Amino acid sequence: MLFSKFHHHLGDGLCLCNSNPMKRLDLQFTYDQFQFRQLARANDVVLLEKSKPNSCQKSYEVVIVRKHPAQVIHGRSYPERESMPPTEAWGQLAWSLTDLETAQAKFRRIVDSRQNAPSALTPFPANGSEADEPPSGAEIRSGTSD
Repeated sequence: MLFSKFHHHLGDGLCLCNSNPMKRLDLQFTYDQFQFRQLARANDVVLLEKSKPNSCQKSYEVVIVRKHPAQVIHGRSYPERESMPPTEAWGQLAWSLTDLETAQAKFRRIVDSRQNAPSALTPFPANGSEADEPPSGAEIRSGTSD
C-alpha cells in the first residue's frame, strides 16, 4: 500500500505519513498555565478552546500546525511531529478569539483558504533548544463539541 499522498491516522496521536509515524497535536494539553482542548480539525488547521484551571472564562485559538521532520536538537532526538506555531507567528499562523462563533467562522475561513496549500515539514533551527519547541501531541476530532 502506498502512503505518499495520504495520511492514515492511528491511535495515540500518530499519523502514518510516508510510512513514518508522526506525533500529532494532543487533544488536550497544558501550556503556560492554560489548558487547551481541540474542538475541530481540518488537515493542518485546528480550533482550540483555551482556559485557565478553575475558571469559567474561555477563549479560542485557530492555528495552522507546523510539521517538523525527525531531528536531533542539542543531543535529544525528536520524532516527526506537529507543534503549535511560535509566538512570533501570531496573526499569520495563529489567531486568538474571544467567542466561539467568531472562532468557528475564522476556522472555516482559514480551512477554505488552505484547500490547496502545500504541506511541508519545517525543521526547528539547529541552535534551538527544547524549551523553544511549542507543545505537540495528538489529533482531536473534527467538528465542534459541547
